Amino acid sequence: MNRPRILFAILDWGIGHATRTTPLIEAAAASGADVFVASRGTAAAWLRSALGGRPSITFLEKPGTPITYARRGTLLRIATQMPRFLTSISEEAAWAASTSRALGITHIVSDNCYGVRVPGIPSVLITHQLHLPVPGPLKPAARAFVQRHARRFDEVWIPDLPGPHGGLLSGSLAAPLTSSPSTSSSTSIFIGPLSRLPHPSTSSSTSTSASTSTSTLGLVSGPEPHRTGMEEALRSWMLNRTDQGTCLIIAGKPEGGVRHDGPVTTWYDPTSEELAHALATASTVVCRSGYSTLLDLAVLGRTAVLVPTPGQPEQEDLARHWARAFGFATCSQTDLEAGRVPQPAGNPPHVRPNEFAIARLRAWTGIPTLEPAH
Repeated sequence: MNRPRILFAILDWGIGHATRTTPLIEAAAASGADVFVASRGTAAAWLRSALGGRPSITFLEKPGTPITYARRGTLLRIATQMPRFLTSISEEAAWAASTSRALGITHIVSDNCYGVRVPGIPSVLITHQLHLPVPGPLKPAARAFVQRHARRFDEVWIPDLPGPHGGLLSGSLAAPLTSSPSTSSSTSIFIGPLSRLPHPSTSSSTSTSASTSTSTLGLVSGPEPHRTGMEEALRSWMLNRTDQGTCLIIAGKPEGGVRHDGPVTTWYDPTSEELAHALATASTVVCRSGYSTLLDLAVLGRTAVLVPTPGQPEQEDLARHWARAFGFATCSQTDLEAGRVPQPAGNPPHVRPNEFAIARLRAWTGIPTLEPAH
């Protein structure tokens, strides 16, 4: 049997899409497939750092438009960039067609890259957003947009478990699309949560920093300028607390090194083992409500104070869902900057990641019949 040649396309809006797709990339490479990973910007840098050096993985630069954010008025800033984003979908489609022909691609896995699919090549779309969180008058147009692009893929994989009104972890964002058979032909499948984090008890890391427990952990993620804004706000809050103890900020910036400010240590690019240990052992966790971060919390069964990125309705919806469903505490970026951070609360979900998703990938591509790569 010929070896599958799988193209993974990863959206570059922060590194969350990259981190959650990593277990599938690693499983495909370990099972003997030829793997091509396409992204750009910060996501590409993170993927090269995490997966580089493996002979069965080739990295590619794909087209796309970088979405820029503002400290204030982010939603309006994003809206003005939508025409360019729509153009980039067509550019992705042209790139995917030429790249697939040149490399002999047999399967495509696209994490939120709507344009990376090629007629005649089996393709799946990974997304937890079947319903875009937009104001009410825009919901019909947003639903039609998702349906139009999702139906071009053979399957839509939702990294979640089914819940009462959509996804257990993603809430109504993953509620089923309703359309007639003539307008939607793809199959939506809940593939279970995805996370790159190992359970701390299985970690073989011997890092000195990873073996140290912390009192308070701040987990920074997302695009600029809000990534830096949260990092600075966390550091100020931690330094001004009277009971801060040992504090750690994980700042989500590849190749950033380590910074020390009194009792506050900042890691910019820890390993997965170090991150899992820090999350599992910290007494208090403060983080964004980005979906990949929430998946990591669910895998480790951790509660946290959720701080949605300003101007990102998806994170605001997810924070509200986790507050309602699991009792999590939330606060705004303005509250964080003012030092008004509530105590953690809630009963976190605890889920097993990756197993069903990897089994689905292997069945879909046929890689179970191959000898593992050596």
